[in-house]
Amino acid sequence: MNEEEEKRLSNTLAELAKCEQAMGDAEKDVEIYRIKKTQNIYAQRREITKAVPKFWYIVLAENDSFGEYIRVEDFKYLECITDIYVHYDVAEDSDEARYRDFSISFTFSDESGLVPSQVVTKKFKVDVVDGEEDLTSEPVDVQWPEELLDICPSKVKEQKKGETFSASEKKRYRQGMKTLFAWFDWTGKRPAKEFKGGDELTRLIVEDLFPNSVKYYVEAINNDQESEVSSSEGEELDVSDDEEQEDEPQKKKQKV
Repeated sequence: MNEEEEKRLSNTLAELAKCEQAMGDAEKDVEIYRIKKTQNIYAQRREITKAVPKFWYIVLAENDSFGEYIRVEDFKYLECITDIYVHYDVAEDSDEARYRDFSISFTFSDESGLVPSQVVTKKFKVDVVDGEEDLTSEPVDVQWPEELLDICPSKVKEQKKGETFSASEKKRYRQGMKTLFAWFDWTGKRPAKEFKGGDELTRLIVEDLFPNSVKYYVEAINNDQESEVSSSEGEELDVSDDEEQEDEPQKKKQKV
């Protein structure tokens, strides 16, 4: 390749780079537009779903993927979740440099005292590293259920008072790290030392459960109704069979 050909190739590659940059800018503008257009709609939907009994419990409990991230014993606490909301600051903020950043708010409300009533908002930062989105967060205070305080990682640390963990303390610590409440302490900066799969659970909430919550709720309700109908039809069929069996001897007696 001579000097002139190298120059043409260099110019061509520069033009391609400009196109890629323009494409990236266009995708950013589209995403910001989507966020700003949908945030108010989600806010309106939020007020409606608050009035639906056990809305978020049904959405979360019926989702197989969500169940993979928490202990089976924690499912009863899902009934105390009355609201989950994802908010992007760029929806109101003119600073579009951090348009990917968002927060997730959980509202716990339980008159029985199973979980302390509280609103917990966890903020997340999204940076692009080597072409991949890197998700990080900061720990946020959350009041654990009283019956789980024995395995709460922060409580276990306090009790050891600088001494080496005993086998039972390690077990309790690991159990606590598997609960939904440990997710609020997840940072994404300490692999293998905090809530496992914190980034995956976060993305599941933001990208699937939150935007598609109504769809999952309706599917769960329809499945329950279909199960009830099938059960009722089965019962009617059984009764019919019994009646026919009871009538059969009577018919034979009449013939005799």
